[in-house]
Amino acid sequence: MDLAGGPGPTLTARGTVTRQRLIDAAREELIDTGGVLEVAGVVRRAEVSPGLLYRYFGSKDGLVAAVVNAFYDDYDAAVFAVVLDPDAGWSARERRRLEREIAFLCDDPLARVIVGRRLREGAAAQVDAERLAGQIRLAARNVAHGQRAGEIDPGVDANLVAAAFLGAFREWMGEALRRDRVPSRRALLDILVRLGDSIIPARVELAR
Repeated sequence: MDLAGGPGPTLTARGTVTRQRLIDAAREELIDTGGVLEVAGVVRRAEVSPGLLYRYFGSKDGLVAAVVNAFYDDYDAAVFAVVLDPDAGWSARERRRLEREIAFLCDDPLARVIVGRRLREGAAAQVDAERLAGQIRLAARNVAHGQRAGEIDPGVDANLVAAAFLGAFREWMGEALRRDRVPSRRALLDILVRLGDSIIPARVELAR
């Protein structure tokens, strides 16, 4: 089964609007229920027939995948696709990127469901794993850039430290977002910066 969440065959303008309405309705359903998605609830919110859901997504899994992919599209656009101050050092830029990432996850209520691991659908787990792998690849290139700039130890494996940091970041943020009272953004940032410093070692100049 294709869980890419793409639009499939070319849609009419009306079909595109209807498809997006179903995605929006499913997103609202997941937020309101804390991670439970029922077809009946989605089509009721979208004010369409169940047949249209299956027409545009093939199955409930296809709809879940589309919602999770849409979340990650917004996530990547807000955090990874942003060009930060090129004149700042690597560490300063990545602190700013962390600030943006924490803000996005705290502001988007769907993050509590997806990153907080309240969504138990198998399709969601598959898409989540695929999109996290994509973020790790982006982070690895970013670490390699820091190595070329002379700010990160050139001896570390960029892919491994990127995977280690993002894995730890996701576990930390997942735990924070599962709480009734999420820690302050400053507290999250301070701890995550220290975590990053412990996983991604700075370049050490040896005394001569």
